[in-house]
Formats: sequence, C-alpha cells, structure tokens
Amino acid sequence: MKAVVKSLGGAAALLVVLGVMHSLAWADKLEKETPEEQLKAVAKAAQPGEEHAKLKPLAGRWTYTCKLWMDPSKPPMESEGTIERNWVLGGRFLEERFAGTGVAGQSDFEGVGLVGYDSGRKKYTCSFACNMGTGICTGLGDADSEGKVFTFQSEAYCPVAQKVVQSRDVVRIESEDRVVMESYQIENGHERKVMELVSVRQE
Repeated sequence: MKAVVKSLGGAAALLVVLGVMHSLAWADKLEKETPEEQLKAVAKAAQPGEEHAKLKPLAGRWTYTCKLWMDPSKPPMESEGTIERNWVLGGRFLEERFAGTGVAGQSDFEGVGLVGYDSGRKKYTCSFACNMGTGICTGLGDADSEGKVFTFQSEAYCPVAQKVVQSRDVVRIESEDRVVMESYQIENGHERKVMELVSVRQE
C-alpha cells in the first residue's frame, strides 16, 4: 500500500483519501469527474468568503480584562493582558495570541487560538490552547444575521471536574473598538457563567 501511495502525486493521494472518507454517492461523482475538475472543486471550496469577512472586526491588537468564576458563591478571579489577532493561511483563519497575568498561581498567561469558518460544514470554528492546561478547547458556532454575535458550542477537558465539559461561548462585537466574550458551562442541562472577557482595541 505504501508503494502505491508513494507512486501517486500529492494531489492524487489526497483525492484517494477524500474518496475513502466520503459517501458512496460522492465517490460516484468523483468517478465521473477528471482529476483536474476535482482539484478545481477542492480549490473553490477552500476559498475564504463573506463568512470569513465577518471575522474582520476581531483582527488587530487589543487589551483585555478577564473575570473567572471558579466558585459562583465567591467573587471572580481577575486578570488582564493583551490579544493580537492576525490573518493566516491566506485569510482563512484568524490566529490569536494571548499574553497576560495569570490566575490559580500561574505567574504568566499564554494562549494561542484559531478562529475561522468551515465552508463545508457551514459553521464557524474555534480552537484554543494555553499554558494553564495540556488540552485544546474546540468549538463550532453560528453568527447572527448582522454578523455581530457569534455563538459557539464548545468542549474541553476540565482538570478540576476530571472530565470533558460542554460550554456555550458568546462573542459580541459591540463596536469596532470593544468585544465581549462570555462563557457558560453546561451541566445537566443548566448553564453557569464561568468567564467574561472584555477587550478594547489598541490598533
């Protein structure tokens, strides 16, 4: 099998993998198209579109203040820092880098994320990793009709609960210079606000 894959060009090998992963109906369609037509279809689907443009207000340099409720009966822990978001991979994703003060005994906070739009699934996507854990939070979401509010259904492993937890994350673009992100943990059908992050544009 290795010899077969190695003998194929990179594009042809990719098409073989795609053919295996898709349904029989899609496989039938592939058989009726030339490799050139298939590659054109892949390239077309990979182009960023108007949904990606809705993320444009998030790009730039920001300062943030963050409140984190570990225990709802106690005041939130607070931190502050900076966010820098830049387009990567030809405008397909916004890469975000967080740097700030830490909580829970951490002296410094670092975080890296990607935000984009999956044209195939027709969903906004997000992923985030930071130095407060070894896992990655991932989510799928939608935007409102005006492209000002993005709502993600996310999941991540929680070391406190020692299990994967679900959350609803809401990003509100209140103006060109202010964005508010709120996270609500979902437990047994009930939501509890666990985080609020307010960012203000610097440039």
